[in-house]
Parts: sequence; structure tokens; C-alpha cells
Amino acid sequence: HALSRNIDAWSITGAAFSSCASRHGNMMDQKRGKFAEREWSRLCSPVALIAVLLLPLTSAHAPSSTIPSLRAKQSLHPQHRFGLLGAEDSAAMEGEGGSKRPEWIAPPQQMKRLAPMVANTLTGNKVEFIPKDGNTVRWYICGPTVYDSSHLGHARTYVAFDVVRRILENFFGYDIFCVMNVTDVDDKIIIRARRNYLLKQYKETKPSLDQVLVRAKAEVEKAVARYNAKVDKLKADIEKETQSGKVKGLKEELDATHYKHGLTEKQAVYVAEAEKGAISDPNVLLDKAADLISSSLDEEKKEEVTDPQIFRAHAAYYEKEYIEDMNTLGVRMPDVLTRVTEFMPEIVKYIEKIIANDFAYEAQGSVYFDIRKFCDSHGYRKLSWSEASVAAALAEGEGALSSSEGKRSDADFALWKKSKAGEPSWDSPWGGGRPGWHIECSVMASEMLGDTLDIHGGGIDLCFPHHDNELAQAEAYYGHQQWVNYFLHSGHLYIGSQKMSKSLKNFFTIREILKGGSEMKLSEEESITLPPYTARQLRILFMMHQWDQPMYFSKDTLDVAVGKEKTFKEFFGAVRGLNRDQVNSVTLNPQNWGEHERTLNSKIEETQKEVTTALIDNFNTPKVLLLLQELVTAANIYMTTAGAQTKSLLVHKAAMYIAKTFRTLGIDDNATEYPFASSTGGGGDQELLSEVLDAFCGFREDVRQAARSNQEPGWFQAKVSDLESGLLAELRSKIKSKAALLPAVLEAFEAWTSKIKNTAQSQGAKSEYLELCDSVRDDALPLLGVRLEDKPEGFLWKLDDPEVLARERATKMAAAAEAAKKKVENKLNKAKKELEKWEVSAVAPSEMFKALTDKYKTFDDQGMPTHAADGTELSKKQRQGVEKDFKKREAEHAKFQEQEAKEAGFLGKLKAEIKAMEDSLAAM
Repeated sequence: HALSRNIDAWSITGAAFSSCASRHGNMMDQKRGKFAEREWSRLCSPVALIAVLLLPLTSAHAPSSTIPSLRAKQSLHPQHRFGLLGAEDSAAMEGEGGSKRPEWIAPPQQMKRLAPMVANTLTGNKVEFIPKDGNTVRWYICGPTVYDSSHLGHARTYVAFDVVRRILENFFGYDIFCVMNVTDVDDKIIIRARRNYLLKQYKETKPSLDQVLVRAKAEVEKAVARYNAKVDKLKADIEKETQSGKVKGLKEELDATHYKHGLTEKQAVYVAEAEKGAISDPNVLLDKAADLISSSLDEEKKEEVTDPQIFRAHAAYYEKEYIEDMNTLGVRMPDVLTRVTEFMPEIVKYIEKIIANDFAYEAQGSVYFDIRKFCDSHGYRKLSWSEASVAAALAEGEGALSSSEGKRSDADFALWKKSKAGEPSWDSPWGGGRPGWHIECSVMASEMLGDTLDIHGGGIDLCFPHHDNELAQAEAYYGHQQWVNYFLHSGHLYIGSQKMSKSLKNFFTIREILKGGSEMKLSEEESITLPPYTARQLRILFMMHQWDQPMYFSKDTLDVAVGKEKTFKEFFGAVRGLNRDQVNSVTLNPQNWGEHERTLNSKIEETQKEVTTALIDNFNTPKVLLLLQELVTAANIYMTTAGAQTKSLLVHKAAMYIAKTFRTLGIDDNATEYPFASSTGGGGDQELLSEVLDAFCGFREDVRQAARSNQEPGWFQAKVSDLESGLLAELRSKIKSKAALLPAVLEAFEAWTSKIKNTAQSQGAKSEYLELCDSVRDDALPLLGVRLEDKPEGFLWKLDDPEVLARERATKMAAAAEAAKKKVENKLNKAKKELEKWEVSAVAPSEMFKALTDKYKTFDDQGMPTHAADGTELSKKQRQGVEKDFKKREAEHAKFQEQEAKEAGFLGKLKAEIKAMEDSLAAM
């Protein structure tokens, strides 16, 4: 402000510099050179600054004559006034009109807005994604039919779409309006709800075992008859069919029929056991053969089930379970959740308009879509046009309770189904009934999103007939040719060679996988029990596979996902430890970069570019995970190479990019700086928890090093005494009001300190201290959710889930036990072979052939055989063979005698060792 009021400040500043120069000119000698210049500058700079600050006072009182020439300098260019330009340069800085801003050159545009290339089933390839309405994306997802628990196939689909949605929003910046339906009225729901209700009622009547047996046996016979008839028909159809595509479809249907009947046969086994008396409790048989018995009851009593609440309650139960499962997996809820039962008036009006447009017709209380009429003006089967065999899928889409009465064509499908007794019903112009399966989605999506959808998503198994028929209905309703611009289909989930599905009952529910204990067949002969897996591990598992491609589920792929999670978790733990005291890490260490830093930074930038490319390419999450894992590897190599000179800011940069990407993908939504923070927290006081753990682990490290350097017990006693009276007392007072983990850690710290104290007082050996160090690392800290790692330069602790650490510990111990068992087995086998060798050589040559009475009859004086068992004399060749064996035994027996002389009774000792090893092996 002072400078702007009076430009004469610069004259005083210059005068101050001149005075300073004259007084200290003697410093500018040739000998001192530039050093003297620097000293001079330091002396003069404060004087100049003081002159500037005093300017308002001096200029107010000094006569203008004392600075006669300086007012003229006010017209100089600013850089000239600051002494940056000479007078001869000022002209070059001036234009015709005085000073002007130098030209700014805009950087060249590198790219237009990022847009992903999306696998669009409507085109059969990847196309650029272009929303209809600028940045807004209207997306409809086919939700679950809630008749049973959600399985991994559902998890795969909805996690896949959750990831795609997150990428579109978090990475590409689109504004998504997401609608998802819940099918809460459907033939499967009706049948399952009705059968469950009837089975429950039947159990309440307390039937006898004989009554249950009669019903179950009759149903087995019916099931076998249905199976045989269907198999015969399918085999005949396969024989007659000439199109390879249709043959393939028929064979797949035949395989599924065999598989389903296998489930019936399993229940038939329990029926047979009950007949033999192996099952005596009727309730046990009711549970084992529930499907058979409920099917029998439904056939008899279905028309008696008239309360609509039975069906609604069934759907509501599994809808709630589905939503809970999705929340567990981190799948975000849609913006709107629609239920079929809440859209009945809209569905009726929609159907009425399709009829008015002459694309549907009423027949005997039902309404059917007219495929032939529609095909006159529209394209049908836009999604499944290449599929040759669709008859089975079409029948499944119509539902088990459907009737084809009044249909003009087998290809026509129901928009409205006339309800029969024992089925829920709503009023309509065509009588009591309920919607067909396909119409619900066309109506609810149209109501919420309008006449054009940017994205429609669902599992690939819905492609035909559901999605094809949705498109046909909506286009018939609106009278246009394209209702959906991008159709996204998630790939099948397979177990072995079969698609996982509820109808085949070859599935794991989401809850079973998370809980653990499920049996997975590896082959016809072998199966394994799966351990529990976390929701994050399942997300990683699904993201290891391209979202729109088939995925093969196995224990091996689960293990790979667990390994990937561990890699990332340990990396973030290492970075968290590295940055625990970032201020000192930065201020006390050099921050200049060398080759290693530049290499890692290049890897970070390369990864950022390649991840962007992968996300543009149809949301390629397998590639993204691989790239991030490679970046972790590079960062770990850098930290190992750099050691104490690691630049924490650079590693932090890598970690923050990975964390950002994980949040984009939904792998970790944690608000903390680094992902994979343990659920076992410090009660909101991470800093104090760090202080306690640093002290605990630091003391342990001191004990380890002291034990290794053979410190006297007095050293340990003094160390413990200092801790108890100092740091431990201070920490104890700090955490009195803190959450559970802090006191637990401090309690463990104090308990372990007492063990060190007791060991020191008892004059313990070095090995005892090291054993205590190992036990606190392997046993005590993991129970608290603390992973402690010993490093060449010290230690590193990380917070983790105690259950995860316990499982890792159990796995490690099991592997160690297996290795120890293998070691004993190898040693035992070796000892047995040695015993066998010595026992043979213990027999003298003169006796070795006499025991072989089945081969030899007569022997000479040395004990060598002369005649075979049948009395015939040995041939010359046979005699030579005997002599060779005799001489070999002489040498072996001599070695035995020599060993016996060295160690009397060694054979007995060897036998005792073998017995001990056998006992040890049995105990394992």
C-alpha cells in the first residue's frame, strides 16, 4: 500500500543500497569473490526494506529538492522501477498505448468428453454411449422375482450393474435416473407360496409316518412317469430335428431334465429309507421330501388357497431378504423401486391401448399379444434373433399356470392371464386376472422413464422371451420402432458346466456364501466345505470377470479374489503405517527425487491412462484390477528398494489413486483416506490408538533386539520399570473414557510388559524373550484386530478384522500342521524302509534260503539250495543265481554285524522310534 501511494520509495531503497555498498566495498575483493557478494546482499537487504517501511514518514517531511530527479521515474515501466530492466530495454516493453498484457496461448484440446464404448445386445457389438438427453441417463433394470432367497447368480448381475452405474456416475460424470422393478406376482411366487402354506397346514395336522409315506410314494411315481415321458419326447425331437442350433437347445433341455430328476431321486432315497425303518419320525421325512409332498398337496388343495395375503406375504419376505443382501454387497438402491401389485391400473390401461393399436386380442378372459400382426410393421426378437431353439424359453416365460386357450399362434404371449381358483386376481375389462410376466416391465419403465430408455439392463437369461417381448409391447404401445437405445446383459454364472439357477437348484444363496459351511462338489467323488467369504471378496470376484461375459464359479476363483483383497489390504496397511507421522516423515527426510521415484511416478501416470482406457472399453474391470495390482507391486518394490529414504508423499499419491478408483467401483465406500479400514476401530480416536500401538510394538521391538544382543536381565527390569511409571501410566490416564479397543490394547500391553518383567526376574534365557515376542504377534494382537509384521528396519502394524486374522492364523496353522505331518510321514517311511533293510540283512546267509520251503527242498552245508521243492535238481543257471544272492547277503549281513557291534540292540531302538512316529502321526 505504501509503495502504491508514493513511488519515491524506490529512490530511498536505491540510496540505501548505494550507502551500504560504499560502506562495505572492501568486502568485494578478488579473493572472496561471490561469497563477499552474498554477505553484502544480506547486510543491505534489511536496510532497503527498512527504508521502504519508513517511506511514508520520510516522504512526508523531506524537501522535494533532496530527490530532484526521481519523480520523473514514475513514468518508467514497472519492471524498470524494480531494477529488472535497464532504461534502454524499457522501449521494448512499451506499445503505442503503454503497457499491455502479454499474449496467452491456450493449450491444444486433447480430447472431447470421455464416453464409454458399451456392449449393446441390440447391435451385437460395442458402440459409443450417447444419452438421448444430454447428461441425463434413463436406466431401467429388471429386478428379482421374489419367490426364494437370492443366489450368487443374482449377486453377479446386480453387482455388475452397480459397478457399471458407479462408473457412469463417478468416472464419466453422467446423471443417472435408475428405476428397478420387483416382480411380486408371478406363477413361481403363486406356486411356491401356495405349497409352503399347504405344507405348513399339513404339518399342523400331525400326520403319521404311514400317511406321509403313502403321499410321498405316490408323488415319486408321478414324478418318474413325467420324467420318462419328457425324456422320450425330447429324444424323439432331437432325432427328428435337422437344424444344429435347435438340436443344441433340445440337448440342453434334456440335460436340465436329467438334472432336475436327480433332485427328485435324492428325495426318493429318503422315502425308501423311511420304508425300511431308517427314518421313524414323520417330521423328518416331511422335511427331507418337502418338494414331493408339497407338490402332492398343491395338486389336491390348490383351489382352497384364496387369501391374497398369503401370496403378498411370501413375496414381501423375500423382497426384504433381497434388499438386505444387496445392502450387504454394497449394491446401491435404485432411485425408484416399482412393484407389479402397485401398478395394476396402469397395466390395464397400457394393455387397452395395445389392443386399440390392433396388436393384441382378448380370448376367453385372457389377452394375448399378436406376434404376426406386430411383425408386419416391426422387427421382433431384436435381442435373440440368432437363437434357433426358443420353444422351451417361450413356455417358461408364459409360466407353469398359463393356458393357451384361444391363442391365434403358439408364438403369441399373454399380456393378461385369466386367474383360476387358488390364484390371486385383480379386476379388468376382461374379467378377474393378473398381468403376464413381460407386460409389467414395459408399463413400469414407461410410467417412470417415458417413451425412450437410454439403458435397459438384466441378466442374459432374460434376453428371450422377456426382454424381446418387453420391446415389442412398448413399441406396439408407442407406435415407434425403438424403445430402448442400449440393452445391457450381464453374463451367465456357471457352476461346472451348468448355469446356476433356482429351477435347477444348483445354487448357493448369498447368505450361504457369506456365512460359510456350504458343500461344493469338485467331482462326482470329491467335495469341499467352503469357508465364509466377505461381501468385498465377492465384489472383487465378480469384477475379476468381464460383466457381460460368462463366469465360472469355483473355489479356485474365490481363492484368487481373497488373494487380491489381501494384496491391496496389506498395501494400504503399509502406506497407512508409512504416513502415520507424515509431518516428520516429510520434514526430517530429504525429498529430492532420484531414479526410483521417477520410475514409480511414471508407473502411476501410466496406470491412470490405462485405467481410463479400460473403463472406456466396456467398463473393463478385470483389466482395471490387474493394472491396480501391478501398481501395488511397483509401489511395494519401490518401498523395499528405497527403505528409510522412501518418499511417503509419492507412495501416498499411488495409494490415493487406487483408493479413488476403488471408491469409483464400489469396492470400498469407506470415507477414510485409505480403503479397507478395519471395522474394528479406535472409537473415533485413531491418533491415540496409534500412540498406544506404536508404544506397544516399539517396546516389543526393543525386547527382541535386546534378547538378540544378549542383554542382562537388569536391562529388561529397568525398561519395564520406566514404562510402568512413565508411558503406561500416561496412556492409561488418556484412554479412561475411550472406546473398547483402546483399553483392550493397553491391557494387552500391560499384560505383556508383566510377562517380560517376570521373565527378567527369573533370569530367563534369550529364547524366552523371543518366544514372548512371537506369541504377542501371533496370538494376542490378532485377537484385537492388529496385524504386526516384522521388518528388516523395525516393524509395521496394521488394523484388520479379527475374524480375518483368525482365519489366516487357522489356515497358517493348518498348513504348518499338514507340513509337519508330511515331514513325519516321510521320516516314518524312510525309517520303515531302513528297518526292512536291516531285518533282511540280520538273517545269516546260511539261513536265508531255508525259510523258502515253497521253492526249495534240499540244501548243502553252507545252506544253499540244491533241489527245488518238487525234488528236481537246480539247473546250472539257477545255481548261479542262488550263489549270487548268497554272496550279496554275506556282504549285507557283515554290515549288520558291524552296526550291531557299534550300537547293540539298534534294531529294537529303530522299532521304538517307528512306533513313536506312528503314535505321533495318529495324534495329528
